[in-house]
Amino acid sequence: MLRFQGWSRRVGRAVVLVAATSIATWIALPAPDANAQARAPAAAATDKDGLTPRLKPETIQALFPGAETVTPAPGRPLALEVRIGGELKGYIFSTLDVVNATGYAGRAFDLVGGMTVDGKMTGAVLQAHSETIIGRGVPQARLDQFIAGFASATVDTWRTVNPDLLRGASTSGRAFKAGMQSAVERVYTAHVKGEAFQVITEPALDRKGFAVYTGDELLAKGSVARTDITVREIIKRFETQAGPGAVPDQQMYQLQSLDEPFITFMTALATPASIGNNLFGDTRFREMTARQADGLTVWMGADGFFSFASNSHFNRDLGYQFDQVKLVQGNTVVRFNRDMYQRMAPAVSLGTFLPRRDNMVFFIPASAGIDPLRTYQVVLMVPGHNAQGAALTIEIPLAYNLPDIHKLLPPPPPKPVWVEAWESQTINIGILGALLTIVTLVFVFQDILARNRTAYNVVRVGVLTFTLGWLGWWVGAQFSIINILSYLQAPFTGTGIDTFLLDPLFFILGIYIAVTLFVLGRGVFCGWLCPFGALQELSNKLALLLRVPQVKIPRGVQERLWVVKYIAAVGILGIGLYSVDMANQLEELEPFKTAINVKFMRELPFVLYAVALLGAGLFVERFYCRFLCPLGGALAVFGRIHMFQWLRRKPQCGTQCRICEADCPVGAIEPTGQINMNECLQCLDCQVDYYDHDKCPPLIARKKRKQARVDDGIGIGAPMPQPAE
Repeated sequence: MLRFQGWSRRVGRAVVLVAATSIATWIALPAPDANAQARAPAAAATDKDGLTPRLKPETIQALFPGAETVTPAPGRPLALEVRIGGELKGYIFSTLDVVNATGYAGRAFDLVGGMTVDGKMTGAVLQAHSETIIGRGVPQARLDQFIAGFASATVDTWRTVNPDLLRGASTSGRAFKAGMQSAVERVYTAHVKGEAFQVITEPALDRKGFAVYTGDELLAKGSVARTDITVREIIKRFETQAGPGAVPDQQMYQLQSLDEPFITFMTALATPASIGNNLFGDTRFREMTARQADGLTVWMGADGFFSFASNSHFNRDLGYQFDQVKLVQGNTVVRFNRDMYQRMAPAVSLGTFLPRRDNMVFFIPASAGIDPLRTYQVVLMVPGHNAQGAALTIEIPLAYNLPDIHKLLPPPPPKPVWVEAWESQTINIGILGALLTIVTLVFVFQDILARNRTAYNVVRVGVLTFTLGWLGWWVGAQFSIINILSYLQAPFTGTGIDTFLLDPLFFILGIYIAVTLFVLGRGVFCGWLCPFGALQELSNKLALLLRVPQVKIPRGVQERLWVVKYIAAVGILGIGLYSVDMANQLEELEPFKTAINVKFMRELPFVLYAVALLGAGLFVERFYCRFLCPLGGALAVFGRIHMFQWLRRKPQCGTQCRICEADCPVGAIEPTGQINMNECLQCLDCQVDYYDHDKCPPLIARKKRKQARVDDGIGIGAPMPQPAE
């Protein structure tokens, strides 16, 4: 049944009252201290001596046992030199000063690290942070284990730092890892390697770098380019350009077949040591390098009937130029002359072929303007004539593109941290996708599922059990009011989408909640995907099996208790925009951290609070969800304008029949028979009653009418008997 939902006057008044109360409270709070952030540990000044006051002696010793002097290192970025016995042993630095990395909360954290002069980390200490997620569900032992992993990292290796140790807060863990990794690289580059280290910012030709390659490997990698032209192919090219009868001038003695090679041609840029040295050997390569200076050396070799090295370079009238080969790059054309070449054959075979007819290296001066990093063409110019005897030339270009292995390339941009998170969570993402698909199918086919009470109960208990066991206790993806606060704060704190992508499960779950919120309302999440809600409902079902008496809350009392969760929601969100720390304290109204994230392994007062709420839920189903949950209150407010109402009702609902109202576990059905979607958890209990022919009075009455017709001898579809005349 499709319709836009009307506004509930009573809840509307409550929301307005809550909003007004929260705004008044916000206005009454003292104005933020402009210097508070500067005094906070996570935002200490980053001047030259800014790190020293933040370090305790025990922190220094933990990072560098036996450290004697710690002094600011010259230059930037900010780091402290650590000396023992007067010898420089390493550096201490902070992510705050070096990269100003921020976490999931959108605020900078102060993760201090130590590194030896050979690029090995000595450890890390988390000085300060504002990561609420860590406070919610990560035991200190696991946080310590994660931080300890930094001690095994190096400037090149970070596999030992595993953010997934912070299950439930891996977003923050990845932010810590990425921030420290960037800080280490910057400090190492600036202070260890210093000015002598050439930082590659743009691609360049690697002239000196050397690696051993065979001739076959050079050919296979593209370091040597090759083309093969048969006699048949060259004749076809002439005829295509100049018509039938056009042929090359080249004399082809002892030609056995038109498929014999007219020319087999190879070329390579011999300037890089990993090409030239491998082709010609170290001695000849050093001679070649001395002659080319800062220019380039190109080797060409050929075999077959055609020779690119004609005798034209001995002809003064032709300017001593090679008239059958040239090099072209864009609009730049290089013509070779007798002063630019040297005969030189490779010392290795290239595949099964070793050029014998022509072997030359050509030296190209830097002033020629050839860029070795860009593709250029070696062009063979084959002279010939057409059928009428007119001279013509066919050009055969061979493109040469220097492989990257012979270039100095800037380091590739680091893979975004969130990509690593998604790659490492592939299985969990798939499982979550399956869970969300099942929940979606429940609502798409709810009319079919609700017709079978047994099937419905199996699906309902199965989904809730999986939500609690896997989504909650195993992967710790318990959504919270703090998640909504983070989304609301993002435009003001500059938090980008990359931050939210750091935890794929929360990101996917957040999108699903947002979509279903504006399609069907809050009940899709609250009724099916909230681990603590599942824990309450499953424990209440167990209580029903044990015949624990249930308490029916009078409607008047219930309506007043509903207001509490709206006050809590608006209060936490409003205060959170003023102070994250205060919001974190108020967030303890949610028992999620205690019951789900840390599985009751917490201080006694928090455990007693969570147990008390669950205990109340044994007598009043979903007690916390109905009356106290700020997350549910916030979702109800945002989901008021949902698009569809898929829960079916009959005209008799609320007038002739009130069974659904009595059976609704959260009291969301009004005496009029209408469903209050602000309070409905979409459990579908009322839909099962709607289709139950043994429980729904309109269906029972219809069944009795049909039976009465059968008893009177009137079959279904048979004509009614006519009265006697």
